[in-house]
Amino acid sequence: MKRFSTLPLLCAFLAGCSAPATQNSNAAPSAEATAPAPAESATATAPVADAKTYRVAPADPRLPSLPPPPLNTKIAAKPRVTLETSRGPITLELDTKAAPLHVRSFLYLSGKGFFNGTQFHRYDDLTRDGKGYIIQGGDPLSKNAATLEAAGTGGPGYEIPREYNDLKHEKLVIAAARSQDPDSAGSQFYITQNPVKFLDEGDGYTVFGKVVKGQNAALKLRKGDVIRNIKIEK
Repeated sequence: MKRFSTLPLLCAFLAGCSAPATQNSNAAPSAEATAPAPAESATATAPVADAKTYRVAPADPRLPSLPPPPLNTKIAAKPRVTLETSRGPITLELDTKAAPLHVRSFLYLSGKGFFNGTQFHRYDDLTRDGKGYIIQGGDPLSKNAATLEAAGTGGPGYEIPREYNDLKHEKLVIAAARSQDPDSAGSQFYITQNPVKFLDEGDGYTVFGKVVKGQNAALKLRKGDVIRNIKIEK
């Protein structure tokens, strides 16, 4: 799965996403390694960026594998989801135009209850100056005490390619964690509690939405906090 590390280091931080323990974890990198468009129509059919699409991930004996999300269903241009967390509700507005594959996957997994019971397994100051904190979650391995130590290496069974867009790592955005491979995002994501501009450099990481309600709850999230449920707004 995947975690972060700045361009080399970037790869280590965000890696804790979705790969077996034998693979690199998905996480956001640390700095040591290195306004969404206006709403459009109510619904939009997500195009496939750069002719890329989901790919099946290597089998992980620790976890069941889900098929990739179907590409023929319509999704809203700016869908909203509310994370019911142990710190309170947090509402995200996702940007389908900017990152159609990431948004489609997040909605797909949320609808299946995939994130319910997962912990935020990583709280890290990527810039190492007290001004670059992110909180990372979305790993199914974080649901159980027996696999919690491996959190950062699990995923849904498929991978998402990097989607290049104009969204930046400002404060309180949501982005996809991955390994060194730009096309290896899975279910893991992180929320920025400060701007983390170096994550936009090079291949960077895909930002696909922002926090629009529950900002205080999002800023209080720490390692060990839990996503109890995710509600997709109709």
